[in-house]
Amino acid sequence: MSIIGSRELIRDINEKTILKTIFLEKQIDRASLARKTGLSSATVTKIVSILIQKDLVVELGESDSTGGRKPILLCVNKDYGNILGVKVGVGYLYIMITNLNGDVLSKSRLDYGEEADPVKITNIIKNYVDEQNKNSLVGIAIAVSGTVDPKKGIVLDSFLLNWKNVKLASLIKHVLKAPVYLINDVDSFTIAHLWKGKLVNYKNALVLTLGTGIGGSIVIGGELYTGNGGAGEFGHMTLIDKGNTCSCGSQGCLESEAGFDALATKIYENTKNIVLKEAYRDYKNLETSQIDFLKLALKEDEKIFKKVFDEYSYIIGIAIKNLINIYAPECILIGGEALEFSEYFLEKSIKFAKTASFGNLGERVTFEIDNLGADAWILGGIYKVIQEEMFYVDIQKNG
Repeated sequence: MSIIGSRELIRDINEKTILKTIFLEKQIDRASLARKTGLSSATVTKIVSILIQKDLVVELGESDSTGGRKPILLCVNKDYGNILGVKVGVGYLYIMITNLNGDVLSKSRLDYGEEADPVKITNIIKNYVDEQNKNSLVGIAIAVSGTVDPKKGIVLDSFLLNWKNVKLASLIKHVLKAPVYLINDVDSFTIAHLWKGKLVNYKNALVLTLGTGIGGSIVIGGELYTGNGGAGEFGHMTLIDKGNTCSCGSQGCLESEAGFDALATKIYENTKNIVLKEAYRDYKNLETSQIDFLKLALKEDEKIFKKVFDEYSYIIGIAIKNLINIYAPECILIGGEALEFSEYFLEKSIKFAKTASFGNLGERVTFEIDNLGADAWILGGIYKVIQEEMFYVDIQKNG
């Protein structure tokens, strides 16, 4: 590496370090920046001036002082650009536009039908951006179920969407002309909670999401752990020998036994209610249809509904117990669409898992419940865009 290259790299690293510190602190003065980053006051002053010229940082005004000259507070210019986030669900898109602080400027849920056609989905996203976005796009986050190759922007396998090796990032980048970051939806959910949700104060945790699909993720040392790609696919642990055939091709997976489709089928097989029987025949393999059917079942045949959810609570309890015994986490965060029916299973599942776990492992776990709702599926991806586009230093480029 040349001396000039080294100087440019150091300057770039210092600039990104200062920008990230301002972002994380929300408001900070120059003297505090120097203390936080370990950089000299002269370096901080010079780099802050550059960031202000680039319109990345703005001065807020004077802060309180115990004496002497009042320091001027700095913050990231939240209006520098916008970020687009999209969750591709089963039959729908959840789309969000935020500023650089992650403040939601616009969001909407749009249906695309039973077939997850990548071109159709891309066009829906473009139309939404054309109508709603009022600023330049810093980047785009796309959250999908299944395994992804984030570097190549390819959805490797999404059984819920029936996708294999779909080059989604390039499709979207072609029409929107902005960097696209592909991320697993539960990973996005987890990053959102590490950023501004229930996992802020935990170092080692698990996430379990329950709904149409069942997903999971692992947090180690306060960071998302992805292993060799795809770590945390808890929905595909085998719970029942020769059980229901799963979308992944295996049998007896947690998802095939306790996903919404399995619950709807069990209700249909057990009920004698004509309204439910007819509703199931018209039932479509869409998340909204599944939730609507479960709500109808609670209304039309509460006894069968509760029977099915009693079994569900036991299956989920077994899964949580297994996770506790394997990982011994500080915390397990539970989220997903199934929380809409939490009063019928959650307390029983947690109680079973705690008492059935090895030794006192279960008693040492803190259970947290998602408080971000549907936004969490997207906010983590948005934070990833901020990290990559605003704070990442390309060493090879500088070298």
